[in-house]
Amino acid sequence: MEYTKYLAGRANWIKGSALAEVMKKAAELQKKGTKLISLAAGDPDPDLIPRNVLGEIAKEILEREPKSVMYTPANGIPELREEIASFLKKHDQLEVSPENIVITIGGTGALDLLGRVLIDPGDVILTENPSYINTLLAFEQLGAKIEGVSVDNDGMRVDLLEEKIKELKTKGQKIKFIYTIPTGQNPMGVTMSMERRKALLEIASKYDLLIIEDTAYNFMKYEGENILPLKALDKDGRVIVAGTLSKVLGTGFRIGWIIAEGEILKKVLMQKQPIDFCAPAISQYIALEYLRRGYFEKYHLKGALLGYKEKRDIMLTALEEHLPSAEFTRPIAGMFVMLFLPEGADGIAFASELMGKEGVVVVPGEPFYTDDTGKNAIRLNFSRPSKEDISIGIEKVATLYREKFGK
Repeated sequence: MEYTKYLAGRANWIKGSALAEVMKKAAELQKKGTKLISLAAGDPDPDLIPRNVLGEIAKEILEREPKSVMYTPANGIPELREEIASFLKKHDQLEVSPENIVITIGGTGALDLLGRVLIDPGDVILTENPSYINTLLAFEQLGAKIEGVSVDNDGMRVDLLEEKIKELKTKGQKIKFIYTIPTGQNPMGVTMSMERRKALLEIASKYDLLIIEDTAYNFMKYEGENILPLKALDKDGRVIVAGTLSKVLGTGFRIGWIIAEGEILKKVLMQKQPIDFCAPAISQYIALEYLRRGYFEKYHLKGALLGYKEKRDIMLTALEEHLPSAEFTRPIAGMFVMLFLPEGADGIAFASELMGKEGVVVVPGEPFYTDDTGKNAIRLNFSRPSKEDISIGIEKVATLYREKFGK
């Protein structure tokens, strides 16, 4: 049967994720017995997550709390929302009422809900260029037009942002919001400076624009502890937050949140109820106890975070040693380093050859870009691979790099 005629018009905007394609090819090679080193993941290291402690919490909750296997309120269990409000005040210097927090199925669920509530087909969304591909795809599938603003080591170029806003308004384009990952940005790994954060808020206020702040990597900071989230600096109530514990508890727990106010908050809840009704109850209760018992400080800040910092340092040292003339980012937060091949190089072809020839998996940077400026970029992940695999993997990347480019 031909099913095309049954698809809605919006289905024409649905595209596959480049990240999924990379992992699919890697899985096919592994099925054939090929040993691969993956620098392509976007996950925390499961061996740096206290799984035994989480298991003990889960066992305790399932035994004593009947609600842990039932539906919860659509906005999340009240105790968790209260705990997250306290957590954000302590670690992000952010004052927020539990009533303004909606628990979601991870940060992805938060961004999807916000897109559904805010985006009308034809709206323009301003983002960093590059930005997280899956979020860009989600917004595009809702009919948005993505306009990117270049990024450097201090984050989004806010001077270019204002130029872009003026240009779009001259053309009569409707700008719906600015989407940004200011801390540990994916895929670049850069963190927006405080000066630019303040300037971004000023520009948003000047042109009366909303900001969606994706805080996925706020709790993966290795330096720059005094850098505040945009929401903590927001005086106008125009910053909406999409947060998550995925990089702390593990991506499989699917606990995230939205911080919003007024009519947007109401519409988020209305949209959420028929889609998923609630985030997983057991995950909510585990997250509650993890935060309530001080395990974030004990196991993440004093344990896992040190491990990720060590891995980051190993990757940067290896790049400096084996590719001293190459350009790459030096993150103070997050999970990623962006490596740039020489101008004119094809990052997709390089990544494909690297996987087949050297057995190292990386993600081409081009799909993250909103234009043609990132064809020579490669995203490297340091959070998931072992320290040994990082060293070996970067050495193999450098081997192919020198072979092809002679540098």
